[in-house]
Amino acid sequence: MKFPMMVALCLLFPILVNSSETWLDSYKDTAEDSPADNDDETIMERRWQLGYENWRLRCEKFEAEENQSSPVNTRIAGGELAARGMFPYQVGLVIQQSGGDLIKCGGSLITLQFVLTAAHCLINATGARIYSGATRFADVGDSAEEILVTHRDFITYPGYLGFGGYNDLALIRLPRRVLTSDRVQTIELAGEFMHQAFLEGKVVTLSGWGSLGDSPSNETRLLQYLDVEVIGQERCLCYFLPGLVSQRHVCTDGRNGRGGCNGDSGGPLVYHWRNVSYLIGVTSFGSAEGCEVGLPTVYARITAYLPWIRQQTAMTN
Repeated sequence: MKFPMMVALCLLFPILVNSSETWLDSYKDTAEDSPADNDDETIMERRWQLGYENWRLRCEKFEAEENQSSPVNTRIAGGELAARGMFPYQVGLVIQQSGGDLIKCGGSLITLQFVLTAAHCLINATGARIYSGATRFADVGDSAEEILVTHRDFITYPGYLGFGGYNDLALIRLPRRVLTSDRVQTIELAGEFMHQAFLEGKVVTLSGWGSLGDSPSNETRLLQYLDVEVIGQERCLCYFLPGLVSQRHVCTDGRNGRGGCNGDSGGPLVYHWRNVSYLIGVTSFGSAEGCEVGLPTVYARITAYLPWIRQQTAMTN
C-alpha cells in the first residue's frame, strides 16, 4: 500500500495535527516571502506542500515492506482471551463525563494507590469507577475491587493541551490502597535504558477491553491481549502527518490488522524482560481510518515521563 497523507484519531477523541519543527524547519528557507506572496495563508500553504513532499520522499523506502507479513501472528481481532490473573496490573475505567456520558478506558496500577492512564480519557470527566483484578469489564462480581474516584483525584500531565495525543498521560489517585492478590499487582515502570534503540524490533504486549475490530458487532467485555512488534520511529512518522508523532511516543506494528482499538485507550503496553513485566507505553491513538487498516498504534512513551510520574507518586528511582 502507498503511505497515505492521513490525520490520526485518538482512540476515543479527535487528535490535533501540528507541523513538525524537525521535518519542516529545513525547508522553510525555500518558502521566503516575495512581493507576490505576502499573504500569510499562501505562504503557509507553500510551506506545508514542501513539508509534505519532503516527508513523502523520506517514506518511500518503507513502501516495499508493506506487503511483508509481520513475524507476530496474534491479533486482538479474533485474538487471545486473557486468563484470570494474567495481567494483574490492568484496571478497567468507567468514566463519567460532565454531560452524563460514560466512556470506557484502561489503566495500569503503578503503585498501590495510583493508576496511570491516558489524559484524553479524562477530558470533561467528573468521576470514574475503577475495577481491579477483572477479566470481564466493569463486572463487580468478576472484579477484586470497585473503587470510586472524583475529578479531584485526576492529575493530568501539565504539558497536555486538553486534546490530541501529545503528552497524553494522566494519573488517578485512589482514595485508599488496593488489596493485592494473585490477580492484583503493581507493574514496574520502564527503566531509563528502555529507549527507542533498545525496544525497536522487540515483541511487546498490549491488553485491554477495546473493540475486536471496526464493526459495531465487535464490541467485547472480555479482556484481550495482543503481541506486537515495536517499529522504528521514522517508519511510524510515515503513517501520520508530519508533527503528529514525536520522540515522546512509541509505536507498534499494525500489519495484518493488529493493534489497539476503541476502548483500549489508556491501557498498558508492556515489555517482558528477564521475567519481569515493564510498562513502556500508555495507549494513545491510531488511524482515523480504523483499527484494522494495518497502521500503527501510538503510545505515550513512559521513559519520557519518569521524573513527573515519580514526583507525583513519591516513587523512588
